[in-house]
Amino acid sequence: MKFDMVRNKMNENHLEKKNIIGVDVGGTFTDVIGYDLQEKTFTFAKVPSTPGKQWEGVLGSIDILKVNPDEIIRFAHGTTVATNVLLEGAGAHCGLVTTKGFRDALEIGKTKRLVGGLFDMKFVRNEPLVGRTHRYEVDERMGADGVPLVGVDPDAVRALALTLKEKGYEAVAVCLINSHVNPKHEEEIAEILESVLGDVPVSVSSRLVRERGEFERMSTAAVNAYLTPGMVSYLDRVDNALTDRGIEASVDIMGSNGGAMSLERARGFSVGTFLSGPVGGVTASVKLCDLIGIRNIITFDMGGTSTDVLLARDLEPRMSFDNRLHSYPLRVPQFDIHTIGAGGGSLIYLNNDKTIAVGPRSAGAFPGPACYGRGGELPTVSDANLILGRLSTRRPIAGELKLSRERSVRAFEKIIAEMGGDTSQITDLASAAFDISIAKMSGAVREVSVYRGFDPRDFALVAFGGAGAMHALFVADELGINTVVVPLFPGHFSALGQIMAEYRRDFVLPWNGRISEQTIEDARDIADQLMRMGNDYLGSESVPQDFRSMSFSVDARYAGQSFTLPVDWNPWKDDFGELRAKFARRHEETFGYADEDNDVEVTAMRISARGSDEGSRDLDLVDIGKSRSEDDSDMLLENRQVWFGDAWHDCPVYFRNKLPSGPHISGPAVIEEFGGTTVVPPGWEIEVHLSGALLCQSKRTESRNKLAA
Repeated sequence: MKFDMVRNKMNENHLEKKNIIGVDVGGTFTDVIGYDLQEKTFTFAKVPSTPGKQWEGVLGSIDILKVNPDEIIRFAHGTTVATNVLLEGAGAHCGLVTTKGFRDALEIGKTKRLVGGLFDMKFVRNEPLVGRTHRYEVDERMGADGVPLVGVDPDAVRALALTLKEKGYEAVAVCLINSHVNPKHEEEIAEILESVLGDVPVSVSSRLVRERGEFERMSTAAVNAYLTPGMVSYLDRVDNALTDRGIEASVDIMGSNGGAMSLERARGFSVGTFLSGPVGGVTASVKLCDLIGIRNIITFDMGGTSTDVLLARDLEPRMSFDNRLHSYPLRVPQFDIHTIGAGGGSLIYLNNDKTIAVGPRSAGAFPGPACYGRGGELPTVSDANLILGRLSTRRPIAGELKLSRERSVRAFEKIIAEMGGDTSQITDLASAAFDISIAKMSGAVREVSVYRGFDPRDFALVAFGGAGAMHALFVADELGINTVVVPLFPGHFSALGQIMAEYRRDFVLPWNGRISEQTIEDARDIADQLMRMGNDYLGSESVPQDFRSMSFSVDARYAGQSFTLPVDWNPWKDDFGELRAKFARRHEETFGYADEDNDVEVTAMRISARGSDEGSRDLDLVDIGKSRSEDDSDMLLENRQVWFGDAWHDCPVYFRNKLPSGPHISGPAVIEEFGGTTVVPPGWEIEVHLSGALLCQSKRTESRNKLAA
């Protein structure tokens, strides 16, 4: 039987069909998924990512789908451009405009190390993205209460704008003191700068985030300015290339908050795209587990370069509002995703003391793991899995790419030689490296669960990404998690989440004071402003009123604290007593205690404005399960020797597309599909859900996370 990508081919003569396309660019592969709204069928493709030329993988994957350009009505894209620009130090030459006397706030910060250990004797601070000679001051002042103290001099700002233009800056950031309370002065200055600088992008802090903290706001504005030219160049390149192919569909970019944003917004909000790729898988996980009936999940997205994990309690992904990218604070809402440098392409090597190390260095897409045959010489986690019999050498993992065990063996032999061992130890070395990678990934799951006050055993692990299903059950064993969900086509799950994502934008307004000194009318006035902002945004995305949703929260703390916790609270439904009770529960959950005698302060109110279009509303995950064959006569591909623990097992290898819904498969087993492999160790039992998802249950004990009947 030919093992190939699963594809529901469309009738090329049927021009009435409409498709939505999702593209996820990873460090190793670019994944694309197409969904036909009328036939309710899916198409898939996977191509290697091209470092520095992401658009090549995007366009190449679309070409493979062979979807008529006239049929595409929406194009959703997850990109790592912003992340790459920052990591590579390839951002724009920027200037910054701030209030007189505050230009050094960006460098002084909060006088603490944001990276590096406290006892690192060789610690050197990272240079700010905008050097001191490129930071300019204007003589203005806004009071902390929002009352102007010193007005803006238009002539002085216009002269400054001409200076900035003469200096040849590629982008400019504007951040004034107390602009989060009243942005009037920032808008006046931005209007003059934009009129003089023309096409030079201007990043205004109050447009990006209306929150206290001049250092965080200034850093956010500076990062956005630094990234914007590169992001705009990439988006324009993709947009023009799609147009050249006759694709006139709307282009949406995934935002770090889990929602889609228009191309125009993405051009001015680069800082909102850092998690553009990983959030897609979280969105799809929530929808899948809602269908299955699982409420508490930890998503486990393992690709070729990294592993991303996130905790969602009651299917609500945890959000983070106070973030940091390397040493640069970033005050924008994003999913609380924890990332480690552990993927299928993570390199295996020896430390100076001859101990085994795994990652964070990666073989990337090129040359890739040694088994790819593209010139890689060091072994990787994928090579270890191949040595242990968990990957096939007979069937391609993507396109025409077949793996070579001989190359993996040669790569491990070099490590063995360094250690002074012999070739009989290759299996033991591969197994040890695999165990180290599992320990690292288990640590990432602990980071989002145990270290935040949650017991991982109360959650199901949702595994996706090209390598997620190969490792997830081992991670679950390590942590005592009894339920693992593996969606169909896990390698394309993030791309699937992108076409399922709603439009979303988060707004925030300052609201300061103890609740004992506030009135519910004050809260509702701010909520009204936020509602208008949310509805204006959803209206701009043409979301019908019936398909809009708004959720409120506040940033709260006990009086005297310097940090806040987000608390869901709607001033039209709950009173201050309910706010106090909710905050006490959240504080006890996070820190182990609640201070009932202390007053509660609020610092900001937020709203999440969400809405869906016709395509994402009509997408049903059961449809993806229907893409599987109903003929299970040849679901067993072969039996092969696979290493588990400390012994080889005669292990059945199944073709996932042939597995019927319902019947159980007991480990050890291997389940292969296009773009992913699920490895089932002994002690696990598998059931196939109607959506095609594998419901994996440990036989150690009864799961604490009940599956739907």
